[in-house]
Amino acid sequence: MQRKDVSVKRVILAEGYALPVEEKHFDQIINTESKAVLVDFWADWCGPCQYQAPILDEFAAEFADQVQVIKVEAEKAPLLMHRFNITGLPTLMLFKDGKPVETIVGVRELPQLQKDLASYIGLETK
Repeated sequence: MQRKDVSVKRVILAEGYALPVEEKHFDQIINTESKAVLVDFWADWCGPCQYQAPILDEFAAEFADQVQVIKVEAEKAPLLMHRFNITGLPTLMLFKDGKPVETIVGVRELPQLQKDLASYIGLETK
């Protein structure tokens, strides 16, 4: 017997990693997470997305107390792509209290990502 779904509760509780999330669990996560949620919209064929992935994992590990980082595979989430008018990859969207507050299109190195999101998630920038 093969398990079809990953428990959303388990996804929410795991910290320190950019976690893959299916379209059907997206709203539950962004609406119930007490921290800010950074969503990475990405694709396998996208070179810049592959470059961004380890940076997001590092960001997720370093700032696990302030933000939950999740990944949504663009081709498996067409309704979300349309809903948020995402036309370029990678696209990072920061949600607070279930609402998008910042959108970043393209690759960001860790220091720039920290600076871009600092005011939203209470980070000290240098």
